[in-house]
Amino acid sequence: MSFIAKTWNNGHRHASGAGYGIKITMQDREQFFNRSWQTVILRLSGNANPIEVNIAKPSFWNRTCGELIKKDIGIWLIQNNCAVGTIGWPFEVRMTFIGEREFKVELI
Repeated sequence: MSFIAKTWNNGHRHASGAGYGIKITMQDREQFFNRSWQTVILRLSGNANPIEVNIAKPSFWNRTCGELIKKDIGIWLIQNNCAVGTIGWPFEVRMTFIGEREFKVELI
């Protein structure tokens, strides 16, 4: 089971990757994420190591669209020429649920 999400930035272009994330729609958040989870694991395409992202914060659940925010996502986007200001921004990603709290993430 998969869904489409969009890349996200808080309005600042940090070379460190800070301020980047993936924006999840409210509908996909309710269908694919569980409020009892503290974190989710993302397997970003082309990255050997999975990353763990906090979703226990109220902002992920209280907004109409939650964002998965982590510097490692920003580094991945920058490395794949998908940072803010790049033609095509925001980019789409396919998120595939692959198990308890775990998603594969691919640029489309």
